[in-house]
Amino acid sequence: MAFCNSCGNQLKGTEKFCAQCGATVGAAASSASATPPPPAGFAPGPTPAAVPPPMQPMGAPVQYGAPPPGAIPVPYPPPPAQPAKKNGMIGTIVVIVIVVGLGYYYYNKMHPTPQAGNPPASQPSTPSTNPPASTPPPPSSGGGPNAALVNQQSFNAQWQDQSGMLVLTTAKWTNNSTSNLASAVVQCEQYDASGTDLSQYRVTLNGPTQANAVSSYSNIRIGAVANNMAKVNCSVVHVKTE
Repeated sequence: MAFCNSCGNQLKGTEKFCAQCGATVGAAASSASATPPPPAGFAPGPTPAAVPPPMQPMGAPVQYGAPPPGAIPVPYPPPPAQPAKKNGMIGTIVVIVIVVGLGYYYYNKMHPTPQAGNPPASQPSTPSTNPPASTPPPPSSGGGPNAALVNQQSFNAQWQDQSGMLVLTTAKWTNNSTSNLASAVVQCEQYDASGTDLSQYRVTLNGPTQANAVSSYSNIRIGAVANNMAKVNCSVVHVKTE
């Protein structure tokens, strides 16, 4: 019986290498088979137990240092922060300020604010759908170049208050001159009970009116009835010859 000289593994005697440790055993086996037999009367002792091969030392575990307290592992560095686009924001603000300023300028130009002590500009009035036939004239007297003809005219009328409008229901224009007249301007004045002149309106009467002739009219709208009006006086103030 043969044993491996390197690890003590029991061999069959025909191996060239130990099946346990791989050591060459050919020479050892041969030397074992060439050993002379023991002398007579020698009793072999008990076969020693096979000695297990020594354990190969294992490498010590790698120790890693503990991370410092409060440290947070970051696998990848964070991307750099993008700088704020200050130039673009400033440009936008400048454009907004310019637009607001122009709008304010044109608004004030189209809608001027009245100054203290100055009345606001009058707005164009919408013409009435049913305007009176005459408008208040400035006070005047005489008759211009035809004053002599004016003094030869007479005018008589009946008036009524129709829904706040002074209306001459019937009127007669008498031409006492020797000239034919194409038209006459009649001025009507409203007075209160004390004789105060409240308003003046004029209306044109179209002719022709022949010399020493009478022209009749009806429903002539003069103007709005004045407050506290008590009397109306109408007379010819201008004439136009043919």
